[in-house]
Amino acid sequence: MANLTVICYLITIALLSSNVLLTAQALATPAARRKAAQKAKKSSSNGGFAKKPRPAAAAIAAPQTQQPTTNNVQYDDAQDEVAKRAVSSLFSVCAHIQDPKLYQPKWADACVQQNSESGDGISPKIGAVMANRDVARGQVLTLFPIHALGLRMLRQNSDDEALKDTEFVAYDQNADGELFTTSEKAGLRLKLNIPLDKSQPAHSILGNKKRHVLFSMFLPEKQPKPGWLGGRMKAASSQYSESNCITVPLPGAAPLCAVVATTDVKEGEEIIQAMQPLKPSVMDELKGSVAKEYRRELATLQMYIEAACETVQQSSSQVDSSSGQQQQQQLGPFHQLNQKYPGLKRIHQDPDIYSIDNFLTNEECDRLIAKSQPHLVPCLVKNDKTGIAEQDPVRTSTNTNVPQSEVPSIVEKMTNVANCCADQLEILQVLNYKKGQEFIPHTDGFSGKFDACGFEQASRQATIFCYLNDVSEGGSTNFPEIGLAIQPKKGTAVIHFPADLELREDTRTLHQGAPAVDEKWLLTTWVWNRPRSDEMYAESRLPPLSSGDII
Repeated sequence: MANLTVICYLITIALLSSNVLLTAQALATPAARRKAAQKAKKSSSNGGFAKKPRPAAAAIAAPQTQQPTTNNVQYDDAQDEVAKRAVSSLFSVCAHIQDPKLYQPKWADACVQQNSESGDGISPKIGAVMANRDVARGQVLTLFPIHALGLRMLRQNSDDEALKDTEFVAYDQNADGELFTTSEKAGLRLKLNIPLDKSQPAHSILGNKKRHVLFSMFLPEKQPKPGWLGGRMKAASSQYSESNCITVPLPGAAPLCAVVATTDVKEGEEIIQAMQPLKPSVMDELKGSVAKEYRRELATLQMYIEAACETVQQSSSQVDSSSGQQQQQQLGPFHQLNQKYPGLKRIHQDPDIYSIDNFLTNEECDRLIAKSQPHLVPCLVKNDKTGIAEQDPVRTSTNTNVPQSEVPSIVEKMTNVANCCADQLEILQVLNYKKGQEFIPHTDGFSGKFDACGFEQASRQATIFCYLNDVSEGGSTNFPEIGLAIQPKKGTAVIHFPADLELREDTRTLHQGAPAVDEKWLLTTWVWNRPRSDEMYAESRLPPLSSGDII
């Protein structure tokens, strides 16, 4: 897959209970680890380990009316819990991004790790990180892998257990449990402190420098991945003389950090990292270069991080002040499909996602492509400030609207499976994705009633899209919240539910059209909870495509 599996809006803590179990585990004793592992399997709540653990009784004691203080700093356990949830949520997102099936960075080919000896005694030894092409100053060489994400809660080194510094670490329990066998062993891992300024989305949750220090952990024994070779390069023996790069937090996307070239680097040159910080003005210049060079990539990565932070903020706002228990809003019921429709199968439960193979015939797909191809235009959206229609920044494909009168057989299938009338279908669209085009992460739903697309005081209840061609590489539809990826197959329809019947958005249906490698064709529409009523969007107003060819 060529590039990033896209996301927009909320990535929730549901990631922690997805197919990849991303959690934090107690590391004090083997018994504590076993107990934490059992608890993690039973619930999606966040655990953690204390490098200097408090007595067990303190963990279950009733909330104190006054938190301990030292040097006029109040140690707020509730604030710590919010910060722990933030770390867990951020790590969940970062773990998904590091899956090469979901995301291969634009700079993945910038450097490689030497995996064999040259034999000449002069060339760099095995394990050295080498430039794979020319890289200019201020460009990204690679990213720093996040094998675990930690939070250091600063208190005071003291004989009083309640005032000792503690640490919380989130990692992939299923994959990495054997790498975190004791707190001492965990402490030997390479830790990278991640400073957060106010431009970083995580600052609002983890920006208390007096209380919280965010750090990532790099495990050298883990398999290196292209584009994630940070920490594997040699460090300069003197302050700056030999170095040609330095690690900096990605602008707007920390805790993700990039190894950035501090000089022009030639192909075949060894990558050597500066260990001492550069002058603030130089660091700002490098960050500015990265922000300008990779504006599009950073915007997408930032959405991941913002979504994780927003999830924590929303969950924190739902905590009842009297009980201290988080209020979980239950979604559902959802729009009901015709469960007797031939071939309908559920491919994911909670949230429910359905597919139907051969929903469209090969002939219907081919004729729909031929009908639409001469009329494709860039996907446009209305600029809220200027009122002018312009290129949609989140969707780089081309599209055309399809009148229902020209595809009555397809409309009949859609209304049959969706248990709706034709007037509840949003205007049908055919989308075409050429190589590199994508639809970045987004949800299709709204919370509450909206006037949009010809519907008044209504909301989308279901999404229906149909693949019109087979796609061997790239272009998958990914649901990163639930770890589901669907490769396009000609004629297959996919249905999911962006909001429930109470008009509450289900953010778990966040999805993207990954960047295309092979060309992709798609037919899509949305089912609303009431018929279209705005005459400006009437089917009769749609320009015909080829009225002589009725499908």
